Amino acid sequence: MSRLPGSCPFPIAARGLRSMMSRPILAITALAATLAAGLVPVRAEQTVTTRYGVSIIGLPVGKASFDTTIDGSRFSVKGTLSSAGLGSLVSNTRGTSRVAGKVTSRGFAAESYGLDYTSDAKRWSSDVAFSGGRVTSARVGPKRAKAKPDYVPVQRAQLRSVVDPLSGLMIKTGDAASVCRRTLPLYDGWSRLDLKLSPAGTRRFDMPGFSGNAAVCKLRIDPVSGYDRSSKGLKFLKGQTLELWFAPIAREDVYVPVYAHIPTTVGPLTLSALSVSVD
Repeated sequence: MSRLPGSCPFPIAARGLRSMMSRPILAITALAATLAAGLVPVRAEQTVTTRYGVSIIGLPVGKASFDTTIDGSRFSVKGTLSSAGLGSLVSNTRGTSRVAGKVTSRGFAAESYGLDYTSDAKRWSSDVAFSGGRVTSARVGPKRAKAKPDYVPVQRAQLRSVVDPLSGLMIKTGDAASVCRRTLPLYDGWSRLDLKLSPAGTRRFDMPGFSGNAAVCKLRIDPVSGYDRSSKGLKFLKGQTLELWFAPIAREDVYVPVYAHIPTTVGPLTLSALSVSVD
């Protein structure tokens, strides 16, 4: 059994996006997070630890750490996240996120995804089951009391080929130029949206444990269902171009997010991988 910590704290960053959109879409742009350890061949009990930081207008507001376990053809990820720095002064946010499924030749195929977090005494949770990319069940809390007239409900047909916010952001390819040429059909239990990536060059990314080039993607969010049309935050977000960097930090053919730049109404929110270490 190999134990590989890694991933990305998009759930924390999404708290700001959620307040803008009035929906708890987490791990967005995901946002979201991702398996920073990748499908790297390792000896038993080898541990790769990846830490992430979240800032808004350059000020630290959150942190996260994720543990990935790969056991043959199975994988699981368990992460913790919390507010930090100035974020701790204005909000007490703590939570966990997890995903589990199969390791395939194409990457990770999730079978279950879950999120549970508390912010200022309010709690949100999500549990989603998948089979071959199709959603077989989804439970969220709290449940929507009554849908607004402009609410766009999620249709079953829209959940036949989707990815979760964690393993869905891992891109397995041997062609670096193709990383940003795709659309990710995201579903987190609340909302269904497409993350549309397009190439924007490459940038150098350096941190303890990794130095190399990252594929820079421009990202547009296209909501599909599970949202209110009248949401001012959603209208703002739809008009923005986000930026997401992917790098092969563990293996040459597996690209994961190492940096994200997300516009918000109070200033840019950034997420960045801080370090990768192997024990």
